[in-house]
Amino acid sequence: MSATLTTHDTRFDDPDPATIAKVLAELDGDRHVLATLGESDLTYLQVTGGGPAGLQLEFQDGSLDRHYRSKNPDQPLALVTDLFQRYARGDQSWREEVEWVHVPFVPQRIAWHSTWIGYIIILTIVATLIWLWRGW
Repeated sequence: MSATLTTHDTRFDDPDPATIAKVLAELDGDRHVLATLGESDLTYLQVTGGGPAGLQLEFQDGSLDRHYRSKNPDQPLALVTDLFQRYARGDQSWREEVEWVHVPFVPQRIAWHSTWIGYIIILTIVATLIWLWRGW
């Protein structure tokens, strides 16, 4: 498995255990709050938070419908580091270490007035009102 470890401003291809531990230890809950280890945009293990706020784990398994979050939002750094290192090795046992809660995918709804058709309808109404107001 070829994984990439990313933060807001760094990227490590195929990180070794020491790199994973260093990056996760630098999560401070302030400027550095996110680290993602993934094979693609749809398959990854991610941690957010840091410092006194704690660490929240999430993972997605190939689909937006298969997105999960750790039930406990305050995971210890040692556990998170171990899970990330196992994930990087391709060891699937990391899944059993934490209780996961499914995060349902809710597609974004776009209001009719925020579409091109809505803009055309509104423009037509405004133009008609101006035309009627100014007369024939």
